Amino acid sequence: MGKKLHIEIFGRQYDLIGQSDQDYANQLAAYVDEKMREISEHSPGSPYSKLAILSAINIAHELFQLKNKQEEMNTNLNGITRTLIENIEEEVRALHLK
Repeated sequence: MGKKLHIEIFGRQYDLIGQSDQDYANQLAAYVDEKMREISEHSPGSPYSKLAILSAINIAHELFQLKNKQEEMNTNLNGITRTLIENIEEEVRALHLK
């Protein structure tokens, strides 16, 4: 069973059960709270549920951008690694021919 965690987001209290420690849960809650406050500045008077959904969409967008960037970096790294291995193999073959 997980630990009982207490967080606050946008002035509302939540009790959660999770494997994380309280500090990590607080960091996550602070990030969500920050996003909700940013959106509420642009949409004053919006219902809490709308702010929560717009925040979730924004956070999901950030996640997808990071995933795409990570995939691109992995692809580039794989290409560089492949090139290095081919170059090393060519050098080894050249040494054996001498």
